Amino acid sequence: MVAPDPLNHWIVLLDIEDFSLRPVTAQATLHDELYHVVEFALARAGLDLARCLVQDRGDGVLILIPSGTSPTKLLRELVRGLEDALAAHRGKYNDDHRMRLRAGLHQGVVIQQGERWTSEAINDTARLVDAGPVKQVLARARRADLVLVVSEEIHRSVVLGRFPGIDPAAYLPADFVTKHDEPRRGWVTVPGYPAPPGLPAQPGDPSRDRGRPGGASGTGGDAGGVGGGAGTGSPAPPPMPHIHDVTNSQILVGDNALAVSGDYVAGDQHLHHHTHAADGTPPPRRAAPADGS
Repeated sequence: MVAPDPLNHWIVLLDIEDFSLRPVTAQATLHDELYHVVEFALARAGLDLARCLVQDRGDGVLILIPSGTSPTKLLRELVRGLEDALAAHRGKYNDDHRMRLRAGLHQGVVIQQGERWTSEAINDTARLVDAGPVKQVLARARRADLVLVVSEEIHRSVVLGRFPGIDPAAYLPADFVTKHDEPRRGWVTVPGYPAPPGLPAQPGDPSRDRGRPGGASGTGGDAGGVGGGAGTGSPAPPPMPHIHDVTNSQILVGDNALAVSGDYVAGDQHLHHHTHAADGTPPPRRAAPADGS
């Protein structure tokens, strides 16, 4: 049997945090309430849930949205709608029924065969939502009810477009490795936070290279380590400095160092003289003046 031609869709995947740890009565309530949350959020984006393709996943829901939908409106209003609907849910229920969501947004082709969907883009979206760094961000962002992760394609084409209501600075990369040792990257944001907690924020942070070809597995800092889906690996030890071919200079090593030469240093550091006598014997260490000059 020849598979039908695929169709292009926006892919939205929602997953309820700690769903399996709740009492069965709470699970039933959360499952029902999730559809009210989704319906409200899609309506904010001008979409009717009944006209989207929906697949129930027990602890979440997978939604295929027609490709003709505006990507900027979808991203902007879906996030706002989810945030508002989750806040309303929190106002009605106690902590046992609190709903916190991991949401993923991607785009790609899907082969539909009745109720069955086949798509690498759907698989990629599931990997993003289930990634350890994404779970860790939601665990750290205790004030939030939502963490959103988008694919690199969405980040490049939509987030970085600087369209109204979409702030690129609120997104940070989350690197992880799939169970098949494939390095992947998603871009994470948390409504109400200037940046997602638990992810490295400085460009050039070596931890960002972990989980990519040539780098160590996992994500930077303490962003990984929560179970499910994708492994995050162990953080690499800090690099050790190598001092060589330096004469008549001072080398400053340590955190928060403000200078690497001369007599003035600041921060937590160790001061090393690297001047050697003709016979190779290092001179005695000189104490820094009391006034720091």
